[in-house]
Amino acid sequence: MIAIPATAQILIVFAAVVAATARKVPLGLAAAAGGVALALWRGVPALGMLRSAAAAALSADTLLLLALMTCIMAFSSAMKRSSLMDAFAASLSAAVRSERLSMALAPAIIGTLPVPGGAVLSAPLVDAMDPGRSRGAATLSAANYWFRHTLELSWPLYPAFILTSSLTGIEPSRLMVLNAYAPVALFSLGLLFILPGARAGARGAEKAGVGPRGDSGSARLADLVRGVAPLGVVLGAYGLLAGLWAALSPALAIGAAASALVGRYAPVFAGLACGAAYVATRPTGRGSFKGALGPSTLRLLAMMLGIKVFSALVGAAGAAEAAAAELAGAGFEPLVAIALLPFMAGLVTGVGFGYAGLAFPIILRMAPDGVALGAVVVLAGAFGYAGMMLSPLHVCMVVSSEHFGVGLVSTIRRFAAPLALFCAAATGYAALLAALG
Repeated sequence: MIAIPATAQILIVFAAVVAATARKVPLGLAAAAGGVALALWRGVPALGMLRSAAAAALSADTLLLLALMTCIMAFSSAMKRSSLMDAFAASLSAAVRSERLSMALAPAIIGTLPVPGGAVLSAPLVDAMDPGRSRGAATLSAANYWFRHTLELSWPLYPAFILTSSLTGIEPSRLMVLNAYAPVALFSLGLLFILPGARAGARGAEKAGVGPRGDSGSARLADLVRGVAPLGVVLGAYGLLAGLWAALSPALAIGAAASALVGRYAPVFAGLACGAAYVATRPTGRGSFKGALGPSTLRLLAMMLGIKVFSALVGAAGAAEAAAAELAGAGFEPLVAIALLPFMAGLVTGVGFGYAGLAFPIILRMAPDGVALGAVVVLAGAFGYAGMMLSPLHVCMVVSSEHFGVGLVSTIRRFAAPLALFCAAATGYAALLAALG
């Protein structure tokens, strides 16, 4: 009987998971089933496999992860239903004098909350800033889609960010610093290539009828403060408590694992609680939390659970380590696989947690000795992000293109160049991190 290399086993199982999701099988179920198949194929005893899966599903990290995602989705829904997010975007649009910046900032602000298909919320704002569509419908579609996702790699409320932190063990504050290059690069490249220069014509937000019409700078500033308050409360409380924990935890007599869990989850839970309390004090605020959790939240939780099981079974099977040894023996550069696997996962799933959940459990074990974890995470995250942005399955691109009445290809053409340059910049940054060790 011909022995199948571990690399081929991983690719076959990976392709099967992708094919299953293409046939509308939930990603969590497909991932868990793929993990079971790989473990059995690699000769893991059934009892050992069950123990690994149960340990992963019932671990404190997994349970806290599921609870955190539930809180984030409830907070996002309440912000949307209470119209506080619309007020946030409108106040900033009115405060910013540059139409170009307003057009970029509106979808970026909406992107601070991980609402599925959130580009549909920002599309009317972008449209209103150029009512004559003098920039072209494809450009407006690309701008709405691109700037909606500039925070994806570095924002602590995104499922992909949380999953990356959980799978890698990197604390959210450190992961934010590690990926801080991404929003700067993405926003700058978007302005340079998608919204270049100033446009003659309508002045912008106020002329287009978007946002409050304060007559003075102080009035606009007051509107802006009120608009950013909900997210400001969340991030302020998060940052304060994360800093306090970092300062106090070394003096506490608790284990390293428990300290890491507290540092990873407690500050963001506290920040969301403070933000929810603020939302509840607003008119209709309490009512906005009623029915905030629905079937989409349950599907997301099931997906997270399935991915954690997949990760545990990949580890139990030892397939990633074996594949890394095979690639090294064949003279194949492991870093190429570390870039390509997340790219493929992002392309075929169209969601951030797809590339993080499917590829990271594999590539983290394929990383060559001596390469810094930060370099691996940066490289994999950037290429996974690129695959997700190019995916025709990405709901945000679909709804943005439909709103502006253009095809997906036309939208992609407008952001292909900055996306390629972002990948090049991320590769250089990852190489620098690897060199610094």
